Amino acid sequence: MAEGSNSNGYHIEDDSEMLVYKKSALSVTTFKIVYNHDDLGGSKKTLHFNPFMAHQVFGENESIFGYRSLSITIYYLHSSSRCYVDVQKSGKLKSNTLKVDDIMQSLDSWLPTGYTTELKQFEEAVKNEKHDVMFGEVLMDFKDKLECKLFPYKNVHSNYKISLCDVNDAEFQEYHKRFETFIVWFIDGASYIDLSDERWMLFYVYEEFMHPEKKEIYRTPIGYCSVYKFLAYPDKVRARISQFFIMPSHHRRGIGSKLYNVVVDKLRSLPEVIDITVEEPTNVFQKIRDFSDCQKVMQELKDNDIDLVATDIKKIFSHMKKFKIGKKQCQRLYDILRCYHASRMSIMEYSKYVRNIRKRISADIEKEYRGSKRVCNLNWTAIPVERLADRESLVESEFKDYMDSIEPSVKSMQQNLAGSR
Repeated sequence: MAEGSNSNGYHIEDDSEMLVYKKSALSVTTFKIVYNHDDLGGSKKTLHFNPFMAHQVFGENESIFGYRSLSITIYYLHSSSRCYVDVQKSGKLKSNTLKVDDIMQSLDSWLPTGYTTELKQFEEAVKNEKHDVMFGEVLMDFKDKLECKLFPYKNVHSNYKISLCDVNDAEFQEYHKRFETFIVWFIDGASYIDLSDERWMLFYVYEEFMHPEKKEIYRTPIGYCSVYKFLAYPDKVRARISQFFIMPSHHRRGIGSKLYNVVVDKLRSLPEVIDITVEEPTNVFQKIRDFSDCQKVMQELKDNDIDLVATDIKKIFSHMKKFKIGKKQCQRLYDILRCYHASRMSIMEYSKYVRNIRKRISADIEKEYRGSKRVCNLNWTAIPVERLADRESLVESEFKDYMDSIEPSVKSMQQNLAGSR
C-alpha cells in the first residue's frame, strides 16, 4: 500500500478512501474575471483560467486534503481587482487523527486585502465598479487583430494600452497591491514589492474595448512588469526587470513582446541607466527577450553595414551595448545570431559553430581550474565536488545546458524570420 502525507505533514495511507479526500489545488482552483453581474453565474463567456502553480499557497505537493468534490473559485472584478472567494464541497473528512486542511487560512495571506467570502457583499461591489479606470502615462497603444473573447462574432476588437505608473500615487499603490496577488499562482517564488521604495518602476498593460450593448468604455489590467533601479556608483543605475506577468487568458496575442519592447525602450532612453538585466527569467520570457534583442541587434548591424561573421566579436559587442545589453546577454545574443546564420547556410556550418561554443565553454572552465576558482554562474553548485575533477564531464554538462537554453530562441528566429534575407 502506497503511503504519503497531507499538506500539513500528517502521515496518511493513500488507499482508495483517502485518495477521495486528496485534491490537486491546480485542478480545483479557478480564477474568473467579473465584468458584470452575469459573470457570477455559469456564463461560458466569462474569462476564466487555472493557476500554473500553488506550492506557496498549499505546500510543495500542491494538494488539499480533507474534502470531497471540492471547487475553489476566486472572482476578481475586472477593473479594481476586488475579490470574492467561493469554496464549494460535497463532504468533509471526519477523523480524530487526521487534520483537514484549512483552505481559507491557506489562501488568506495571498488574496487582496478586503476580499470577501460573502456573495451579497461582492454583488454590491459589482454594482459600484468603475469600468474605465486606468493608471499611468500611456507609452504605447495597439489594436488586437483577434476578436475579443468576451464577444465572439460581434466584431469587437480590443485596444491595448501600456502605461508607466506613478508609484507615489497612493490610489495606484492600493490598486497594485490587489492586482499583484495573481503572481503567486503564476511566477515561481513570487513575492510582493514595497512601493514605498521609489526605485521601483511599474509598467501596466490595459485591455480597452467599447461594450457593444452598454456602449461604455471598459478597461481591464491584464498584465504588468516591475523594474528595480539599482545604484551603480556614483550616479548611474542598473535596471533589473523583476516581475513580468500577462494573464493566461491573454497569452499568444503578442502582448508580452509588446510590453517587453516598451519597457526596454523606456529604460534605454534614460541616460542614467547603464545596462538592463533580468531577475531569473522563465523560459517563455527569455525567448521573448532573445527575439526582441536579436531583432534590434540585426537592424543595428544592417544599418551600419556590418557582417556578423566577418567582424570581430568585440566590435559586435560594442554595437550591442548601445542597447544597454549586459555582457552575459551580449554573448548569448551573439551565439543565437551566429547559430541562426549558420543554420541558414548548411548543417555543416551550424555544427561547426556549435563546436566553437563547446570550445569556448571548455576554455572558460579550464581557465577557472588554473585559477583555482569556482564560478557560480556556470551552475557548478549543482555538480558534486567529486565530479569537479572530471573536466570533460563538466564541459559536456555545461555545454548541453547552454545549448538547451538557446536552441528555442534559435528556432524562434528561424520561424519568425523565415524567408527574410
